[in-house]
Amino acid sequence: MHHHVTNYTASNWSWKTNSPFSQAVEIGDQVFVSGQQALTRDGEIVAPGDIGSQTRSVFENMKAALNSAGLQMSDLVRLNTYYVYDGADEDATEFWEEMTRVRLEYFADPGPAATAVRIKGMPYQGQLIQIEGIALKGNSRSNRKRIMPEGSWDWSIAVPLSQGWEADGRLYVGGQISADENGASVHVGDLSAQTRAIYDFIGNVLKDGGASFEDIAHVKICVKFNSVDTDGTRFLDRILEITKEYCGCNGPTITCFGVDLLYPGLDLEIDAMAFKGRHERASTGTTPEKAHDGSFADSVSASGEIWVGGQVAQDDDGKIMAPGDFAAQSRIVFERLKEALVPLAASLDDVVKLNLFFAAEGEDVSEELHTAMAVWSELAPQSTPAMTPVRVYELSQPGLLFQADCIAIKST
Repeated sequence: MHHHVTNYTASNWSWKTNSPFSQAVEIGDQVFVSGQQALTRDGEIVAPGDIGSQTRSVFENMKAALNSAGLQMSDLVRLNTYYVYDGADEDATEFWEEMTRVRLEYFADPGPAATAVRIKGMPYQGQLIQIEGIALKGNSRSNRKRIMPEGSWDWSIAVPLSQGWEADGRLYVGGQISADENGASVHVGDLSAQTRAIYDFIGNVLKDGGASFEDIAHVKICVKFNSVDTDGTRFLDRILEITKEYCGCNGPTITCFGVDLLYPGLDLEIDAMAFKGRHERASTGTTPEKAHDGSFADSVSASGEIWVGGQVAQDDDGKIMAPGDFAAQSRIVFERLKEALVPLAASLDDVVKLNLFFAAEGEDVSEELHTAMAVWSELAPQSTPAMTPVRVYELSQPGLLFQADCIAIKST
């Protein structure tokens, strides 16, 4: 199935360098919105260090991006929030609630399926928050179904967010955490129990949407950074073991990165995308190149969409390629996105949403972001997808500086 694509580039803000990316991309009945920043038209930071003002800024920019496509906040089915908080863990929830009180001014009721995680930083020093989303229009918007399974966890303050949405065979599963109906963390200190609780919540959303774990195309695993289980196993390795229990050995695409979490005691948050109907899965390269043992696909095609999991710069022996060289690693990663699309008869020109994950030790990742923009422009000069840049605490292996995943849909 081929669709007409519309790229929206006008905005009230801009990066500090020329960007090849769109503010939003409309294709079929979906609009993919780039990570909205608290920046001015000249790339200057809005109210540095002020979470309330910056939250208002990114939501106003989100509204403007949606309006350009003739949509409103109520048309969102997915909203991802990445925010920075450097204070004590016991104060993190209060910080989130302050941020969310501003967000509540913009949320529709019912609101989107949402994921919110604490990350290491933003592209520019002084930024504290960015948001991205997927919105629906046409029949998919009119016929969408909200999913709120009985017995699900809830947030610590009243919000109109949703656990999931089903629309035209797609299931947008919001970020799930190991919490109770009052937003209190459960299974604290037990990673395996937290992970299983989360997958049970995901299973409930899938069931209420008429789907199963076999229908999942992509899983995003946000794991507590620099953590190991009681037996010395890395958190990510343990989570992937349990993911296979639920998804089997012919699993979905995955993207994994290190974050901090909303409530004290939480070890991870997971969201998912599923499609009811036939899936075509493809894998490239050898197992040591990946963040997993080969049980997960590199790309999955379903309902006319292709979801590519996180690609990194590791060689056939699992060694880091181009250590310390961000430009070289970004080139390798983008080439691997291209390779993952080829078996499904797609190319980088078909990418409608691109997610970039940076691991760096400097004050910000402005140089790395600008480099990635230049490399993308070189490798895919005709491709102008929506894009979100996320500075994470760590990637799947020490020495990895960059990861990218994407969504591709063939246009006319």
